[in-house]
Amino acid sequence: MITQTVAPEQAAPSGPPQRGAARQGRALREPLLVILSGLVLALAFCWPIVRAPRTTVLFDLGDPLLQTWELAWQRHFLFGGGDFWTGNIFLAARNNFAFTDSLLGYLPFSLIGGDDQAGALLRYNIVFLFASTLAFVGGYWLVRQLGGSWHAAALGAVVFAWAPWRLAHVHHLNLLSTGGIALALYALARGHGFSLRHGFRPELARPGWALAGWLIATWQITIGFATGLPFAYVLGAVGVAIAVAMWRGRSRITRRLVIANGVGVGVFLVITLLMTLPYLRVIDLYKFKRTAEELAVYSPPPQGLITTSHFSWLWSDTALTRWTWEMDPAPWEKWIFPGLVLVMFAVIGLFVSAWPRRTRILLGAGAVLTGILALGTSFFHGTFTYLLLWKFMPGWDALRTPGRLIIWTTLLLILLAAGAVTRLAQVLAENRTVSPVRRRLLALVMVLPALGAALESAPVLPYAHPPEPPAALSEAFAMEPRDGGTLILPIHLTGDSIPMLWSIKEGFPVIANGNTGNYPKSWTELSKISTAFPSPRSIDEMKKYGIRKVVVIRSLLEMPRSAGDKSPTYDKALVRSVKGLPVTRTDLSDVVVFTLH
Repeated sequence: MITQTVAPEQAAPSGPPQRGAARQGRALREPLLVILSGLVLALAFCWPIVRAPRTTVLFDLGDPLLQTWELAWQRHFLFGGGDFWTGNIFLAARNNFAFTDSLLGYLPFSLIGGDDQAGALLRYNIVFLFASTLAFVGGYWLVRQLGGSWHAAALGAVVFAWAPWRLAHVHHLNLLSTGGIALALYALARGHGFSLRHGFRPELARPGWALAGWLIATWQITIGFATGLPFAYVLGAVGVAIAVAMWRGRSRITRRLVIANGVGVGVFLVITLLMTLPYLRVIDLYKFKRTAEELAVYSPPPQGLITTSHFSWLWSDTALTRWTWEMDPAPWEKWIFPGLVLVMFAVIGLFVSAWPRRTRILLGAGAVLTGILALGTSFFHGTFTYLLLWKFMPGWDALRTPGRLIIWTTLLLILLAAGAVTRLAQVLAENRTVSPVRRRLLALVMVLPALGAALESAPVLPYAHPPEPPAALSEAFAMEPRDGGTLILPIHLTGDSIPMLWSIKEGFPVIANGNTGNYPKSWTELSKISTAFPSPRSIDEMKKYGIRKVVVIRSLLEMPRSAGDKSPTYDKALVRSVKGLPVTRTDLSDVVVFTLH
């Protein structure tokens, strides 16, 4: 009797915790599966850097090495201090770190890798994989929060992380770092109880998520302004919409939600302002300015909307690559095809959707408008479209690549397509002519759009192995004099990324070389005059800029040149006589050092 009495009392409380544990397990299962799926896809698509992360970068030896140097400079600052915004390149020109996107948001990754070249490359590749995975996760949860089924969210995740146009930008980590955009919008929508199905529902608001949304948006801004500036304007519109919705439903708005938004917006505005200051100083110091002619050069033609790169395994050598090489210069800025599967389901979503009709119309209109803006001045010269933003929106005239606005076209198309996929999945799941098990199996058909998007995004990515620094380079930097700057020859646009990479191992000595989106007068003049080195005029010009040593790298001079490469050559620097010149020449094993007196 005692046993019969006690046993039920002990067993009775065990039910609710078990059910709670089961619910908690189900709640955690989906996030873990999403993260794992995004990571696996990134590892599969980026296999060259997964296989050899310490010696390989995707695409080429230009921007990937610049961004490797940026992440390494962050580590140098974190452990060594100094002026964060003034790196060792361009003869330590003031605020040169603000000549391009700073990637400051990735500062925590400075703890990964060492201070040598292999450690720097490892750090860069890990960040690259993280950014790709984050974009996948962000795209998934944004669609889910807005009312999409998991099938629709899977489509959104694949496209937001791996749309065909993104394959052409694997050398632009700053541009691929868009996961924070989707996650911030997801958190803001969840924090305010918003979905595309039901609109704004204050009773579902979660102040903590609202605050998280603004903080994630702040982090995204610290990556850079190439994508951050348009995002800031989008957030301005979102903020206005939130304020209007909260005012209309003020009787149901909690004080905590108001405080969360106030704190979040305050943090966002303060950090954004602090991030703009170095860039404003750069404009004031160096008078960098984008011109209308430059904008026209980088504007994609209309056929860019249906042109993909040859990096797409599915679309390579098809009609979609027909105009690929007719879009010089910088053709990768003009291949802005968002994906056939995405466009097909977005069109279906205009007519068959889980979203209300008004929502579909707004999403469709937004997709068309942003698509037109992405064409820059190619759409009727941009007079009443892109140029209006360029002339009247503060900061917009610093952007020279309109095609990157395809990010927003893609996001709006994702939401349109998500409505269609969600509705079709519902129809299949509600088919009462078959058993519940078969209905669920039938609904799995709607995972095909995500699989199709993954197929057309599967890449065949080029990769490169950065050269190891010459054995005698450390000896060259250690030679007297150690004050002043060092010019490494050859010096030219993308090639300067290699000396930047090598400077990491040497402890970031001051060099005249540099590769960013903007170039100071010193670099422009030195790159011209150095083709005549050593000559009296070139030596005088170099001394004027404080250069004390010129190091000629034999291996770089001997590197094969691609067809059409018009960069200058420096072979004569090794054969010209220095007799009678204020120069001492020292031949080491694989470098030649010229010391200027």
